[in-house]
Amino acid sequence: MVRLPIVPKSERPEENVRDALNGIDLPLFYMSDFSVMGLWVSDCGEAVRILRDRFPITSGPHLSEVLIDGTPGIIEVVEALKSSGIDCGISDIVGQVYQG
Repeated sequence: MVRLPIVPKSERPEENVRDALNGIDLPLFYMSDFSVMGLWVSDCGEAVRILRDRFPITSGPHLSEVLIDGTPGIIEVVEALKSSGIDCGISDIVGQVYQG
């Protein structure tokens, strides 16, 4: 099973990324090959409600994650959200983190 953080789309994505990465173990040193995939959604609360009926969801103080089983699970998640009118996409959320 793969955990996919559910992250709200916004005009200030760095704030959402900071919250989403809180509690995720990041390596101390990494190069460009490290990533954390996330599910960007237009409405987090509604996305969690929709997905909870079909997929296991874990919720913490900073984010919710959907548990999926590989590529077919990703396709199912995206189709379930889009058919319910939720704008969504999948991308690397660590790409927004500065490594200094």
